[in-house]
Amino acid sequence: MKKVSIIAVSLLLVIGIVFAGTRAVEQNAIVESVSKACADMKSMKCDFHQVRTVALLDEPQVSAGRMLYKQPSALKWIYTEPSGYSYTIKDDKIAIETGDGVTEIGSDAGRMFQGLAGIILGCMSGENLKDSRMFQVSATSQDGEWVIVLIPQRREMKRAFSEIVMVFDPDTSLLKRMVMNDQSGGSTEITVSNVSINGDYEAEW
Repeated sequence: MKKVSIIAVSLLLVIGIVFAGTRAVEQNAIVESVSKACADMKSMKCDFHQVRTVALLDEPQVSAGRMLYKQPSALKWIYTEPSGYSYTIKDDKIAIETGDGVTEIGSDAGRMFQGLAGIILGCMSGENLKDSRMFQVSATSQDGEWVIVLIPQRREMKRAFSEIVMVFDPDTSLLKRMVMNDQSGGSTEITVSNVSINGDYEAEW
């Protein structure tokens, strides 16, 4: 479940580059703006701070790291605190890298992760955001921030998350933070910083 959540988080860190307008009548224009921004994003790098809350645990789990993306189908989610490991999605392959080496996910689990990877990469291109079968989307302006709520419609995502809340800075149109609420009652909050787009990050792969 933790691995599924990590891959799902990757999806959300990349789709929020530009979001304009907040009323329901502007939903089509919003999706078009996001889709264009995603299509124009050839590469991306950002830092993240993650707080994971689970109902059965007294203390939240805190971690941090960075994420890399490049078209057409490569994504790397790197944890640097409290321990170092990473998940890489490239083409149709998903790998976990730890201090003990690299392990590719295969068999039934591999097919499940490949399906999630398709969802992630579809949202990066903006294609899935135009499909109401993926998410029910609403957007509002609250306290000087743009708040976008995504309600999963596909079975894979609905099993894991009840809703996904993303908060944007209207001045920069960049994602500031997001909260993923689990069906189990837990949540994962991600704060994003140092976002860089369309740079040369090859040395960090």
